[in-house]
Amino acid sequence: MPPTHQTSPRALRLRALSFSLALLGGTAQAADDPPRDLTALPFESLVGLEVYSASRFAQRASDAPSTVIVIGASEIRAYGWRTLADVARSVRGLNVNYDRNYSYLGERGFLRPGDYNTRFLLQIDGMRVNDVVYDQAPIGGEFPLDLELIERIEFVPGPGSSVYGSNAFFGIINVVTRRPGVVAGTQAALAAGQAGYRRAQASTGWDDAGGGRWLLSASTTRSTGRDLYFPEFDTPDQNHGVAQGLDHESVKHLYASATYGGLHLTALAAERIKGIPTAAWEQPFNDGRTRTRDAQVQLDLTWNTAVATGVRLDLHAFAARATSNASYVYDSSATLNHDSTVSQWAGLELKAIVRRYPGHKLVTGVDLQRDARMLQQNYDTDPQALYLDDRRQGSRAGVYLQDEWTLRPGLLLNAGLRHDRHSGASGVTSPRVALIAQPSEATTVKLISGTAYRAPNSYEKYYQYIGEGGQLANPALGRERIRSHELALVHEFGDAARLTATVFRNRVDGLITQLIDPQEGLPRFFNVGSASVRGVGLEYEHHFGSGASLRASASRFDASDEIQWPAPARQGSRTPAMRVLPGTQADASQVNSPSTLAKFNAQLPAWRDWRAGLEAQYVGPRRALAGVAGGFTVINLNLVSASLGHGTEVALTATNLLDRRYADPASFEHRQSAIPQDGRTLSVRMAHSF
Repeated sequence: MPPTHQTSPRALRLRALSFSLALLGGTAQAADDPPRDLTALPFESLVGLEVYSASRFAQRASDAPSTVIVIGASEIRAYGWRTLADVARSVRGLNVNYDRNYSYLGERGFLRPGDYNTRFLLQIDGMRVNDVVYDQAPIGGEFPLDLELIERIEFVPGPGSSVYGSNAFFGIINVVTRRPGVVAGTQAALAAGQAGYRRAQASTGWDDAGGGRWLLSASTTRSTGRDLYFPEFDTPDQNHGVAQGLDHESVKHLYASATYGGLHLTALAAERIKGIPTAAWEQPFNDGRTRTRDAQVQLDLTWNTAVATGVRLDLHAFAARATSNASYVYDSSATLNHDSTVSQWAGLELKAIVRRYPGHKLVTGVDLQRDARMLQQNYDTDPQALYLDDRRQGSRAGVYLQDEWTLRPGLLLNAGLRHDRHSGASGVTSPRVALIAQPSEATTVKLISGTAYRAPNSYEKYYQYIGEGGQLANPALGRERIRSHELALVHEFGDAARLTATVFRNRVDGLITQLIDPQEGLPRFFNVGSASVRGVGLEYEHHFGSGASLRASASRFDASDEIQWPAPARQGSRTPAMRVLPGTQADASQVNSPSTLAKFNAQLPAWRDWRAGLEAQYVGPRRALAGVAGGFTVINLNLVSASLGHGTEVALTATNLLDRRYADPASFEHRQSAIPQDGRTLSVRMAHSF
């Protein structure tokens, strides 16, 4: 950590001025986890690194009731990742879909069409980011934080409802920000690349005379995007299938945090505007008025103190507002259709960590959240017409208890239980138990079993608009449940290498799935049938004395549905026909479920002081709603150098280096069965520390 220093008012004004000029060209980690810069940690320190997200208290990764995956700031820098989706693509067992509007996250062979990442709980420093209308976990350009501010990302695979409640279904993603004091001085970065990519980011951190630590950051990103060809629209009156200038994106971020003793405050604001080039929902093709705008504002306050010997108390208060507005066109007139939502929520979390009983580490707490505003609207402008105006409020409350019990040296029992209640629904209890054995100093074996749930969100239950691009409500929709069993083996080869092997089985019941209603011909969410996934995963990590490192993983899945999927859309029709609703055995594979994933990441010296970050990702074939999206391999390369000296760093990035052509399966709203992805893209980034 850089040394602390005092700053005069005059110096503060000069720093603020330099911060503003640079632009023109999370709460921190958990309270009981001291700040650490992962960029400076050797591999042997990472092996024993404490993680927070698996049990809601700091524990060694080897003791956590999950095979926690930690991505540090050094990896983000080494591979030149721009978004959280880029990070996720490199993680064992995860796959990402992109439909030229949002990014969708799948885990262990499970990703449903029409799902807005509702089965993952996304947090920034333990603060919930999922909104209260869609329950969406934003991971693409819509993620509201710059990656430069991240110290590490903890991904906890497996059910987490025993600690976090709803949405912690397939896993928890906790983004840990850099604390004020770790980021000292002013830093600025400029980037440019193909497809009109431009970015400016700056941050400044300082200590004040009263003992407070401050951090401010802001960024702006723009991209014009590329012209895209869709053969489904290849007619003379539709520009021969070429969408021109419609893949643009604009992103703005603001972030501030302050720390005074045990009190920490963070605030963030973000806005993202994205063009939609795919003519979703049977809109006129190549019309530049179609776009989405997403904005989010969050405030987070944490306070912690030791109230007695071996007892720590944490208080967490938060408030947030998220808005989304999509502009659609359904004819050639000036009429725009707007699909708009407003989410507004606030909450309080009180947690006690008790370590006063020999052999036990206990955490117990209560979560309260008030969903003050859940607004969904659909309306036309010029002339004005209102089709949907759904206004609701809600609340959720949960109480939990977690115990890490040392049965004997080398044998832990981690058990957790949580009870949740959502307004308008009965209570639900979620258990999880893990037996963790360490037969030798180098080997850890984990047997993990648990359940989780996901409550249906306001969008799935109450959205109804009968017309072009519409769908039907289902107020009777119930929660879905998952039962998960996993056996994991972690073996360390000295201080330089580690092998992780997992075998698992997941079964989902009451599955919430969007199907086409056979009577109305419009989509509706149903609790239909069940789904199961079983699979294996391997990951090997090795750090070499030269500073080089590698991480390679392979995963194999067998996924099946017990529902029948809709037939493909008829040419010229916005809605596909329905085959059979629940009750029959589906195809052997799930829609959008890759049976094989393979990842390779390597950092190594290149030339002089240049370092290379090389990654390769293989995604196996996936069944689409119509046909199959073929498997593909993408290779990315990032070169980083500080050869300019004086605090200046330059990075050259090539994504999809071999210009591989591939596509991701599409959801119901698209005429395309698969959405083409970007080819080779080059960019350059320069950063300077003042």
